[in-house]
Amino acid sequence: MSKFEIARLQIEEAITLFINKKFLCALTLAGAGEEISSRLMNSRGQRSSMEQSANTVIALKKSTGLAALEEVTESSMFKGWNSARNAAKHHNDGEDETVVLNLFDEAYWMIRRALANTKSLSLQISNEVDFENWVIVNINMDADEDEI
Repeated sequence: MSKFEIARLQIEEAITLFINKKFLCALTLAGAGEEISSRLMNSRGQRSSMEQSANTVIALKKSTGLAALEEVTESSMFKGWNSARNAAKHHNDGEDETVVLNLFDEAYWMIRRALANTKSLSLQISNEVDFENWVIVNINMDADEDEI
């Protein structure tokens, strides 16, 4: 089985879990698919969605000199963006045994990152439309009703 197939299957299953509101498992499985797809992109000389985002922030930092971005590095962004996934997957001595996470948000953004990578790799995700439709119905429609 190719690594491309593994990443595709992990991301598709993460979407299925997300749609079924199993956000913790969706987060960790999407994170696995996102990491594999990122490394596959790197092996082809491409930058992953996360690397592209970090480059954009670093460019903004350089062009604006914003004090709020003074301490921001690519490494610190990666650590922050992966912190929920890593907290759900790992435990190190000295760490708190309890974590506080917004599982919905973390799973959502991990799936978004993974989907951005799969587009660059030309991988077809069979249930991507199901994910987009779920978001429209459950997030966008709910937000519209709150405004009425």
